[in-house]
Amino acid sequence: MQRNAEAAPTAPLPQREHQQEARSVAGPVGGIQVRPVDIAKRITTRRRSAGTEAHWVSRIGEHDSTIHQEYAPVGRDLGDRDWSAIDPMLVRTSKGVRHYFTGALYYWQRSRSHIWCESQEERWEVLWLDYGGQVDRLWAQPMAIAFGHGSRLSGHWHVPDLLAQFTDGSYGLFDVRPIRLVNDQARVQFDETAKVCNALGWQYRVLTGHDPQATRNLDCISVSRHDRCRPAARTEALILDAARGGRTRGELCRIVSPDCPPLACAWVDNLAWRGLLDLDLAATFSSETVYTSSERVREGTLADA
Repeated sequence: MQRNAEAAPTAPLPQREHQQEARSVAGPVGGIQVRPVDIAKRITTRRRSAGTEAHWVSRIGEHDSTIHQEYAPVGRDLGDRDWSAIDPMLVRTSKGVRHYFTGALYYWQRSRSHIWCESQEERWEVLWLDYGGQVDRLWAQPMAIAFGHGSRLSGHWHVPDLLAQFTDGSYGLFDVRPIRLVNDQARVQFDETAKVCNALGWQYRVLTGHDPQATRNLDCISVSRHDRCRPAARTEALILDAARGGRTRGELCRIVSPDCPPLACAWVDNLAWRGLLDLDLAATFSSETVYTSSERVREGTLADA
């Protein structure tokens, strides 16, 4: 979650200095490990461009002797590229993050990959995106946007928090910023990033948070989102049928596993995560929480959930 746009240096660092700086975790470059923040520095040390550009590092050849750094002017041709094949690497981490939050890796089951979250707010937003079911893949800190002449941020750069590939194959960028931190400077940054996405033919959204109680409840349910918690087809049908008129979470667990009700909690919560059971996320979450079969279940219009 980047606080402000940062000025882009106008001259590249010498190659030797780059190599001496680069240490640690992302992938070997000429025998030296390059961490994401160093990759971002290298991306943003290009000459100042007349037009706005996007800079990224492809994961193709991640373990080769060279890093595949690329850049291109912002436009529809760039937006139409297959970014799932490019698979952009993390290009930035916040230096201030270590003081407030230990960066977390959120497991994104659809792509069986981990999403880097550099703040608790980012983790919550990734959680909600996962629950929403409209995003197929996510990449964290995927590119640096170097704003060109004509932009109010000309000479500065911005790293969006997330790149999303939606279930319909389209793409979009997300920035995460709690509403209390959205000031005039942030609004300018968001407006300029929205213009970039418009030129790319992508969506753009600023994610400003959700109800805290609902988020805590969703976090509890998300523990059972994995396939290992998915009930067998017969058990699933039993739970959904029992919940048609509304049942408490405890009742459903006792119905499907009378000898060991806690065993069924993961099955019940997995169905809630997949949208097959409805509940009031804003209410207190407990064994007395009422689950009801969703409208899709009642109408028999289930897709592959």
